[in-house]
Amino acid sequence: MGISVPIIVYTHTDMKDVWPLFFGQLKKYIGGTKIYVAVNQTDAELSDYVQVTYDDSNQYTQRWEEILEQIEEETFIFLHEDMILFDEINFQLLEKYIEYVKNNSVKSIKLILVGDHFNESSVDETLVTNSFAKFSIQPTIIQKKTFQQLVKNSYPMNIWKFEESIISFEGDFMVRLGNEIKRGLYHYDSLVFPYIATAIVKGKWNMLEYSKEINTLFETYKFKTTREYFV
Repeated sequence: MGISVPIIVYTHTDMKDVWPLFFGQLKKYIGGTKIYVAVNQTDAELSDYVQVTYDDSNQYTQRWEEILEQIEEETFIFLHEDMILFDEINFQLLEKYIEYVKNNSVKSIKLILVGDHFNESSVDETLVTNSFAKFSIQPTIIQKKTFQQLVKNSYPMNIWKFEESIISFEGDFMVRLGNEIKRGLYHYDSLVFPYIATAIVKGKWNMLEYSKEINTLFETYKFKTTREYFV
């Protein structure tokens, strides 16, 4: 089963070792969904996808200006290549949330729950907001024009400063179904889009929080890593 809007995956050839796991899981769980891969240079390993390139001599926000100009669709799901799916997607809920973004009922929906105190949306009781609901580098349903405005409002910045610079706007929400399992200090596992948040931390595999999921992936894909572990 596919998703009605495309997924835009941001990556770099420095992360090629992660691609077999990430794209293998993507194919397993989302079927025929259109995938854009934003990458610093085209690569034969990405031939199954729509590749859009960016100049990696530019800052992160400038790269996204280039990327978004090459995207045809107005609404999409954004994520990075180290956010690896590990379980079935809830397509029914995902499509409902996509429609909210498409029809401008909300500005964005982050597919992870963060924090402890939440205010419910009047649109849908499973959508909540707090200071963590603002756009960040996590899988998010968003419109191109909204993302372009976020990038435009930020002078050239790297990924970390960009995330810090974003302020909360009315209409930014996260998903809370009510029975999410807490993972780490602040965030919960997504029950709609179950993914590792994130698999790579400071260049190392995140075994501190996701050893079970990552070891399962290593076994499934007969994967041998040269990266160190984050423990």
